[in-house]
Amino acid sequence: MNCKQYRACLMGVIAIALICGMLIYIRHGKESRIPAEGMLVKQEQDGIVEWA
Repeated sequence: MNCKQYRACLMGVIAIALICGMLIYIRHGKESRIPAEGMLVKQEQDGIVEWA
């Protein structure tokens, strides 16, 4: 493999890693986000479901 092919392969691997990292960050950010005001939140206490 010559230098240009190696460089192209390396850049492709880095690009794929960055895209996957961004997708994981976006998905984790949406899951751990604090609910906005006015949004229904389900709270369970001792088997009783309450809507806040």
